Amino acid sequence: MKKDQFPLDVARAMLSILPPPAASAAARIGLRLLARQHPRLFKTLAAYKPAMIGITPTDLPHSFFLRYGGGPMTLTAGTRLAQSGDTPTPDAAIKGSLASLIALLEGRIDSDAAFFSRELIVTGNTEAIVTLRNVLEREEIALFSASLSLFGPAQPLARRLVRGLDHALGRARRRAVLRHEALHAERKTPSPSFGRVERLEHELRAFTTRLARLEAQSRRREVMGRKEAS
Repeated sequence: MKKDQFPLDVARAMLSILPPPAASAAARIGLRLLARQHPRLFKTLAAYKPAMIGITPTDLPHSFFLRYGGGPMTLTAGTRLAQSGDTPTPDAAIKGSLASLIALLEGRIDSDAAFFSRELIVTGNTEAIVTLRNVLEREEIALFSASLSLFGPAQPLARRLVRGLDHALGRARRRAVLRHEALHAERKTPSPSFGRVERLEHELRAFTTRLARLEAQSRRREVMGRKEAS
């Protein structure tokens, strides 16, 4: 992981086990840390008309609701947008992997290309999304560095610990993916008896089709015979 690269595996692990109230508390802390480092961004967004954006990371169990305009910005967590009628109705929604959403926030991907390729999916009032994107693009945001500011003088130690944990979680995740793929490949490998059964099923379907055709021809001949006899 690069020095300021966001620790995605640590974030996924933590946010996946947090209930919505705890995830909301973590989101509020993150927002306050960003406000300290980017006061101009928050002041600019406060001047716009109010809007709420639903943010759904596809690899997390939560959706997040970002409100900006007309006052201080807020960020809360809730159940997924498509799974509960109790969630607020956002003006616009954006959906994508956590990695893509963080990259968009930090300006590390071309947002237009990401939207066009469906790496990020936007619905609702796209003007609210475009406004937010345009304001974000004027700032150089490093979310990991902003998060580490919470630790004060212990930032170097916290950075090393988080990087080490993220590396370990990443290796564990890759091993799990490889085991899953290997198991899936074994299940996909047909046994000799499976091949014989498949051939017999194919022959039976072909025989049934021929029999149906013969029965249809026989019925047509019977009908023609009756007509000629009458």
